[in-house]
Amino acid sequence: MANSVLRDRDAEFGLGGMIASLAAIVFAIVASFTLGPDGMVSAIIASLAILVVGSRPHWGVAIIMTFLMVQYGSRRYERGGFAYYVENLIPAGSGLLTVNNVLGIFLLLVLVYRVYRDGDWGFLYNRQLQLVLLITLALVVSGAWNAVDYGEQAELGLRTRAQDPARLMFSRALFLLLFVSFIRRPNEIRLIAGIFVILAVVSAWSGASAAIAGAGRSEVGDYRGGGVDVLLEAAQNPNRLAMFATLGLIFVWTYLEENPLVRYKGLAFAAALLMIVTVFLAASRGGIVGLAVASALMFVRRRQKSRGIVYAVAGLVVAGMLVTQLVPERSLERITNLPGVTGDTADLEGSGSIERRQYTYGIGLKLWSQAPVLGVGLGNWSYMRFLIDPIRSAAAPHNAYLKALAEGGIVTLLLYLALFYVTLRQLNSIVAHPGAMAWARADGVDWLVHATRIGLVTFLVFSMFADLFDLIFFYLLIGLAASVIRRYFSGETPVTATA
Repeated sequence: MANSVLRDRDAEFGLGGMIASLAAIVFAIVASFTLGPDGMVSAIIASLAILVVGSRPHWGVAIIMTFLMVQYGSRRYERGGFAYYVENLIPAGSGLLTVNNVLGIFLLLVLVYRVYRDGDWGFLYNRQLQLVLLITLALVVSGAWNAVDYGEQAELGLRTRAQDPARLMFSRALFLLLFVSFIRRPNEIRLIAGIFVILAVVSAWSGASAAIAGAGRSEVGDYRGGGVDVLLEAAQNPNRLAMFATLGLIFVWTYLEENPLVRYKGLAFAAALLMIVTVFLAASRGGIVGLAVASALMFVRRRQKSRGIVYAVAGLVVAGMLVTQLVPERSLERITNLPGVTGDTADLEGSGSIERRQYTYGIGLKLWSQAPVLGVGLGNWSYMRFLIDPIRSAAAPHNAYLKALAEGGIVTLLLYLALFYVTLRQLNSIVAHPGAMAWARADGVDWLVHATRIGLVTFLVFSMFADLFDLIFFYLLIGLAASVIRRYFSGETPVTATA
């Protein structure tokens, strides 16, 4: 186990891999002639991608992650702004023949070849991967035991998911498998984190601009951040936009603290301020709670350094000035409308949302009581809620724990909690070990160890206010933690470069 953690394999694919790549290119070109001009363009793009991915598999994982976070293949909204141009640049594919699926299958073949070449099965010993595979199995078994009746849902007028829930879970688990297998070196880990930060900054800018211009989603309030112009499709929802902005802030601010002499410090500081303002423009009470928790964790971690305190105070002052100048009054009213704190809130902005969530929690517990062990089945929340809810609502639970409990039963919920517990425990052990952190500092990823740890705790907080466990970002965050743990943690103890 220790050898698989410490040893850096050669990133080159090798002669056998290049032969396989050339064979795949020939196949793609031949296939394109049977598909017409459109197929020729797709084949050329696929051929170039195969050449790149064949020699640098971690780039393939980065491409899959980017496409999944943009989510071009799911519910296709009429996108606007920069997101519109990005979406039209990405070939969507159809059915099972999508770019993600093709890349995923190819990377799986690369993994099989590497295992055959090196005999390294170390990725299967990763606790995060093992627990995610168990969660996937539990949810798939629950879904098979309580099969989704799409025909009856359509007859009832319920909207069915564009993708089969079981297939979605399989694809997410495969993504994590590829992530843990190919994202191992420090530059590869930094690449993945950097891509997320860029996507978060671009989405925060477009989402905040929509709130200022009053162009947000009308169904949740056009004065709130989000809308169809954001690059991350999940960030169209203001609550999720607040989460992405907060987690992006964690990565940017932690990097600034660990690298005080960074060249583009002013630009990074401006990005951090943008993230804070975006959370307020999203008018998400859960977002404010998550931001407060993340800020407290970052402050406590650096409490012994006066420079970090000065920067934090300066950032809060500037952010406060921007919030008072840019955030609409309705957004501030919604944020400050807290049950049990602001007194009579019946006429304030967002009061109905609080009442609906409280009602939903009661319905969710009734739903879980029908099948406490395995749940009512993967993807069956809306359908089963519609059947037992007196007001015939099929709304989402807005709570990741409640959804996991209802659809997968107590088994799935306990597996999720075990995943977070094991991951945070191992990350804490790395942070507390001077040798392991010295190695991480030499690799230039010590800031990422801290950011991932704080991000996981913040994600747990956000999961109380939104359905997040099926988002690709959940698997990205677990994947980053798994890659860091695989490099700096062996067995039950951290490791150092001279171990």
